[in-house]
Amino acid sequence: MTTTKNPWNQLSNVDINGEQAILATEDVELIKKYTSTKHYKNLKDDIYRLQLGFCPQQFVGDIQNADIIVLSKNPGYTLEFKTLYDHDKNYQKTLLNNLQLKGNLYFHAFDLDTNEFGYWAKKFKVWFDDVDNLQDLKEKLPWFSKHVALAEYFPYYSTKYDDKLNDFISKEGYFPTQKFLFNLIRERVLDDNDPVIIIITRSYNKWYDAIPQLKEYKNCYETSNPSNPSLKPENLLKVKRYSAKKEVEKVLEDSLKKLEHK
Repeated sequence: MTTTKNPWNQLSNVDINGEQAILATEDVELIKKYTSTKHYKNLKDDIYRLQLGFCPQQFVGDIQNADIIVLSKNPGYTLEFKTLYDHDKNYQKTLLNNLQLKGNLYFHAFDLDTNEFGYWAKKFKVWFDDVDNLQDLKEKLPWFSKHVALAEYFPYYSTKYDDKLNDFISKEGYFPTQKFLFNLIRERVLDDNDPVIIIITRSYNKWYDAIPQLKEYKNCYETSNPSNPSLKPENLLKVKRYSAKKEVEKVLEDSLKKLEHK
């Protein structure tokens, strides 16, 4: 368990450019500074604009104990997400509990999926031969909750990640919530008694810059195509770019056997 203070334990509702935002209190100063930049104010395409009116989603599942942590860029935003989020108070509470590492930290990445596979459901279903539909995958939630977690490089939503945000971070430094996550993952990677598997799906170099230990970590893997990441074991490569198919398949097989014998 990380010894770093969790910045998500204190949230603030603040006005950002005329709209209410839900932010970690320690992030407020930098968010205000970024959204006040000339670049941000002159954005012509809303797909890069931060959607701050929702409880952020920095990680999904039990990030402190999961056997596999999948690293991505930032949580995506769609109008459909807004509608589903606004009408699901339980989901909002789940997001908050996960941020604050409280209560039942189950894997909620599929919660808003109804009839079809959502983004992460499509990615994860390739791990199973017996998953034909969304319900099949949701039946495996106990396994996901015990073994898998997701983590986002930047915790606030947007339709597309604006690479100009990287320039801002390079100049101003990481957001406090980013530092918290990076420290948490670093502690797990450095713990010889905690052999966690790390799978980086996007922004490889940004993750390596944030957590340099990942470069030499023997259980760190990359997806072969960051533009359209696939979690198929044959598409996962070691940091030095050789196939990790056998290693990942063995972890999946061993953990599924444990689930079957419960």
